[in-house]
Amino acid sequence: MNFWIPVLLGIIQGITEFLPISSSGHLVICEYFFGLEGDFLFLNVLLHVATLLAVIIYYRKTILYLIKNPFCDMNKYLVIATIPAVIFVLLFNNFVNTVLASIVMVGIGFIVTAVFLSVAVYMSKKTRIPEPLNYKNVTIMGISQAFAIFPGLSRSGTTLAFGLMAGTERQTALDFSFLMSIPIILASLVYQLIFADFSTAFVDINIGGVIIAFITAFITALFGLVLMKKVVKNTNLLYFVPYLVIIGILTIIFA
Repeated sequence: MNFWIPVLLGIIQGITEFLPISSSGHLVICEYFFGLEGDFLFLNVLLHVATLLAVIIYYRKTILYLIKNPFCDMNKYLVIATIPAVIFVLLFNNFVNTVLASIVMVGIGFIVTAVFLSVAVYMSKKTRIPEPLNYKNVTIMGISQAFAIFPGLSRSGTTLAFGLMAGTERQTALDFSFLMSIPIILASLVYQLIFADFSTAFVDINIGGVIIAFITAFITALFGLVLMKKVVKNTNLLYFVPYLVIIGILTIIFA
């Protein structure tokens, strides 16, 4: 594995993980259109650990509170929001990875994410009094997170969009969307460690490149978190829509 490959994938993973543009979709098209070959399983696991670490550090005070208060409402909300994704992955993961595993589906996923964001912005403007977190909106966000298993469909974009559609206050929906990523990334890591085949994952691996990729993914993920917070607070999610539509169309055309 060349030195620059893990570094490139680390940058892409970190920047796109928490922006509503699908990190997995960008990694797939990068590997496809740049003709990257090799077993990226071990690298993907490390990159997910890096982005998980970024969330934990960014929300360290909140996480510490949740640990000290295991029966608080927020922990209950996180459990409720995680259950649909776990069930969906267990039931349909093989179907998605085989039948729907194509570059065209990634392009469609980009466009669907753009639609979700557009509808969310429109509906949020109609909401007179935004709601705090409650069992209704966290359930909706949890179900939407389950759908993010489909290729090219942004997890952060989908959960945030459906949170806004449910009438949740913008910053509250965004924070909960990020916190929701912690148990689902952990579950994904456990799943890969238990069921994945690592027999060829360490062949021709560039240790230096992997270490730099981990550091790069961590730093860029922190940057993505901060950027997304500012975007939701000061600007408009519609700014991501043209990008998603363009990259979605180009991906479908050149697949």
